[in-house]
Amino acid sequence: MAGEGEEDVPRDAKIVKSLLKSMGVEDYEPRVIHQFLELWYRYVVEVLTDAQVYSEHASKSNIDCDDVKLAIQSKVNFSFSQPPPREVCVVVDDFLFHFLEIVV
Repeated sequence: MAGEGEEDVPRDAKIVKSLLKSMGVEDYEPRVIHQFLELWYRYVVEVLTDAQVYSEHASKSNIDCDDVKLAIQSKVNFSFSQPPPREVCVVVDDFLFHFLEIVV
């Protein structure tokens, strides 16, 4: 659990523990750290791979900050979506209300 063998813990694992602690998470299974690290490493590899593709497309020999920013922005745009406008929610709400009135 948290706090065991701090001197043998890799730096990245210490960072994850610190993040968990800053969010108020004091008690967790040790495998949580490994799962976060795996997710973290996978994300970084995907971002750098995308940045390399962008760099090659621009005929650059090295990845630069702009390539990494573009790769991250691309992931954010693909991974997260905005909620529908309020008007759409109102129409759906009205439809469901009337539909449930008919069924019940």
